Amino acid sequence: MTIDEAIRMLRNDPGSAALVRDAYLGRDVVDSIERFCASAEFAAVQALLGNRIAGATILDLGAGIGMASVAFRRAGAARVIAIEPDDSDEVGRGAMARGGVEAEVVSAFGEELPIPGGSIDIVYARQVLHHAQDLEAILREIARILRPGGAFVACREHVVSNDEELRAFLAAHPVNRLAGGENAFPLDRYRSAILGSGLRLEAQLGPWDSVINTFPLIGSDAELRAMAQDRLVRRFGRAGALLARIPGVQAMVRRRIQPMVPGRVYTFLAVKS
Repeated sequence: MTIDEAIRMLRNDPGSAALVRDAYLGRDVVDSIERFCASAEFAAVQALLGNRIAGATILDLGAGIGMASVAFRRAGAARVIAIEPDDSDEVGRGAMARGGVEAEVVSAFGEELPIPGGSIDIVYARQVLHHAQDLEAILREIARILRPGGAFVACREHVVSNDEELRAFLAAHPVNRLAGGENAFPLDRYRSAILGSGLRLEAQLGPWDSVINTFPLIGSDAELRAMAQDRLVRRFGRAGALLARIPGVQAMVRRRIQPMVPGRVYTFLAVKS
């Protein structure tokens, strides 16, 4: 079936209600947009980008329903270009129109962007790179269109270690089981594509390093901090509480708690020199 058909099927399944809501796949586009704008995930993206957003020209790559395009405009971007090749009424340009998204909407794929070189301050891509037909080509295009000093943020990219993990991830993915279209790459493949494009990798956030990656299981930075601290206190008592204050310890504990599941999620921040 098509992606649209799969989404409509999931919406009609009461058992998939939480999945539909958390993945911003509900029929009410405005509700999805408002929840994303107010989310801890987007707040963490803003913190990651620092003062780069105000007055910036931002390209929202694989914009989907346009929720990040709206969020960046509200956060102070001067101009947002939403790149979305899908004209779907459910998750593409049709959904943007239903949601009243105010952005410059362009139908294109990441491998060939109709954007002048050196014209973009920030390229933002949420759950986009792992769908790439040519990952290296997309990164070269991103590097081309960024201005010197411009930033690229790739959020919530699925990572696998080998073909066996990829098969397990695809078999478990609810939309992929119905319509296909999902994918994941090894961590080194993402890193080499970013670095090979000429961008400088400034941050690599693993599955439990940021609330960007943990939603919906953990939906706030406070919950993320508490998870590691609680584990340390249960194990070491008062000494555990002191350990939790040492920089890097909580991140280390979180990584040990969570197994390396197929399709685990990473976020990357890269900058053009």
